[in-house]
Amino acid sequence: MSAPGLRARTLPVSLPLGAALLATLALLLLHARAYFFVCDDAYISFRYARNLASGAGLVFNPGDAPVEGYTNFLWVLILAAGSALKLAPESLAPALSLLATVALWALVAGYPLRDRPPRGQDWLVVVPPLFLCATRSVAVWSSGGLETRLFEVLVLAGALRLAAEVGRLRRGAAPGRPAAALLLAGACLTRPDGLLVAASLFGAALLAVRPRPCRWLLHSALPLLLLVGAHLAFRLAYYGDLVPNTFHAKVGGRLWPSMGLAYLGMFALEYGLALWLPFWVAGVRFHRRRGTGHVPLLFAAAVLPHAAYVVSIGGDHFEYRPLDLSVPFACLLLYDGARSLAGSPGRSAAVAAGLLACLVLLVEIPWRSHREFPPSYTPGFPGSEVSKQSQDFLDPARSWLYGLPGLRPLAELHRRALLLTTGHFVGVRAEEHRVFMEKVLTEARILRELVRRGTLPPDTHLAIDSVGAIPYYSNLRILDRLGLTDAHVARSDFYQPELMGHGKAASLDYARQKGVDLWAVHPVHLLWKPGDPGLQYHLEPWFEAGTEVHFAHLGEDYYLLAYLPQGVEQARRRFPRLHLKSAFDPVQVQELLGPRPR
Repeated sequence: MSAPGLRARTLPVSLPLGAALLATLALLLLHARAYFFVCDDAYISFRYARNLASGAGLVFNPGDAPVEGYTNFLWVLILAAGSALKLAPESLAPALSLLATVALWALVAGYPLRDRPPRGQDWLVVVPPLFLCATRSVAVWSSGGLETRLFEVLVLAGALRLAAEVGRLRRGAAPGRPAAALLLAGACLTRPDGLLVAASLFGAALLAVRPRPCRWLLHSALPLLLLVGAHLAFRLAYYGDLVPNTFHAKVGGRLWPSMGLAYLGMFALEYGLALWLPFWVAGVRFHRRRGTGHVPLLFAAAVLPHAAYVVSIGGDHFEYRPLDLSVPFACLLLYDGARSLAGSPGRSAAVAAGLLACLVLLVEIPWRSHREFPPSYTPGFPGSEVSKQSQDFLDPARSWLYGLPGLRPLAELHRRALLLTTGHFVGVRAEEHRVFMEKVLTEARILRELVRRGTLPPDTHLAIDSVGAIPYYSNLRILDRLGLTDAHVARSDFYQPELMGHGKAASLDYARQKGVDLWAVHPVHLLWKPGDPGLQYHLEPWFEAGTEVHFAHLGEDYYLLAYLPQGVEQARRRFPRLHLKSAFDPVQVQELLGPRPR
């Protein structure tokens, strides 16, 4: 008997069942629309792709030494191909992510169709795609502009194909073409951690087959080894390193398992994964009885070592992005367990009730958090700001669900994990990234217009922390003060090790050596409206240090505010159209601090 989801042909689907499956796809697309966003980090990849398509190479700043400031080689190549065809990366990337989401849904929906449950239990076929479409993390990463969904599709397709190859070997048949290796090689080229997933999957496959199929392993893994080896050789030759520059900037050999455990625990609590456990256990037993124990073994190999790696480095800056890989595998094993437990009408009703409880817990808190997220931008919300608003936000204890007996302690635990992680820029919510982009895009387009009008020369060198949309749209040369795209900064010591992805910092001396013209006094913003309440806060450290900063009126109620690493006289020669004034002059600075914005 074949393993579920791995038969060569899909059984016919009745009209009601087909309609129900298509309804889950419609729900997934609607869910994805509710969370649609493109994050600032995606524009880093967009800039690399555009530079490659224009002939400047795989570089961030054309003319500078190559630095691998991205972690999605295949994704960048795809976007570069689109850019060469006049398809803008910022439009192409979300469309491709949505297509990959449909592909992920097809893989998950197709799994139960290949080995259907007994008559009368066809409703179980809808369970995996329904849980997939109801998961907030899946909806969030249906957009974003990053490679997340492509990576997940390649890993899931590779794991399912590998399960089919192992199943044939266990039955004494030929494994067929090594398609799994090609799919997993694609995952490795999409993200560096794909190599860990691929190695874990092939290691589990080797354990699942006796005697050890060394000849098969060599034949099957050869395409993977060749493609990954070629990419590593390219990386070493082109960038002079075997790992991306982002590894040095974000991790740099530092482990942070305590934060990683909080990140993982918050994921499990928010989605109520404890209620899934009985179904997963039943799913493993189901496969063992059928002689297909390699299927859950491969599922675990795809998820657990990768999750352990994520925990070891402290999680991720983005909300559950690396853990999202586990969701489709969890949905498939959930189906296997539900099918195993639903052996009679009475048991089917109990299974349905258990699945409904899982579904309610999966949906209620994430959706309420989405509706309650504040419209204004606050970095690291809610953990980085101690206010009444942040104390109330995302508090599961306020939910009717957690009013049920025994659930309130879990709500409090989730609350503490949320405040801890977001306070360190770990697990920052998608809503925050969307609001942030609304602010950044405005500034990016104004800078582009300033370059077009000649107010700023095209070769202006700007130093900022946020190197996504602003460099992409302005096309200015950028010093990345956090080091993602700068090898020197990335290999410096941690300045703020307690902040995920914000631990390294360029120095003013380094900026002078690099020829930086404008050093933004704010981590992101070079442009300000007069009277902005944040102005005084960000000017104060410069006043205390006695380091003079300057401003210039740009028209249309905007001012440029920056430190001038090359000196004010050099800046006036470089920017003759800017009437630079000292923010240290108590009379002149009132023009900038002026009336508060309406």
